[in-house]
Formats: sequence, C-alpha cells, structure tokens
Amino acid sequence: MQVKPTPDEAQRRLRIDGALVDDLVAAIDQAYAEAVMVLDGYLYEDLAAVVLAGDERGIVVTADIIAAQLLLADVLVGANDQAAKDSKRATALTILRRHRNRGC
Repeated sequence: MQVKPTPDEAQRRLRIDGALVDDLVAAIDQAYAEAVMVLDGYLYEDLAAVVLAGDERGIVVTADIIAAQLLLADVLVGANDQAAKDSKRATALTILRRHRNRGC
C-alpha cells in the first residue's frame, strides 16, 4: 500500500472535478505532511520498509490512515461549508491519533 493516496484514487473517492487535479495533488502532499506531523513518525508501505529504514518510530500505513489523508485533502479542495470542513478535519485527526507514536 502506498503511503499517501494517488491523485486518481483521491479524485475518484472524493468525486473531485478533473479541473482541480493540480490543486488535488498539492492537497494530497499537504495532507500527507499533516498526517506525518500528527503521527509523529514517517509512514512506510510495510514492515519490511520500516526495518530496512531502521526507523524505530516508523508507522506502517493502513487503509484508515489513507482515509484520514483523503479527508484532510477534501478539506483543502472540496466544496465544503465550514461545518463540514471542521467535521472532516476532526474525524481525520481522530483516526490518526489512534496510530500516533507516544513518547516516554
């Protein structure tokens, strides 16, 4: 599984107009950066990649982490009112916090 959604996947799942693809690409990158910040660790495709990187704080990406990134991207480019944006951002952060690294 890739560590962030592809533009095609995001466009299909979020039903984003094709004219907004450039904005969507930027939004995916921003959503990924925010996810990494909240998770307090880099995302990897699988456990082997984490081991290869020697990253003790590495996190294996899951379907719900991808869904959270899609929600964050939708906040940036989707046609949402403020209440919908707030709800989507809160849901994404709740999902990400379940996977967050917790320091000692």
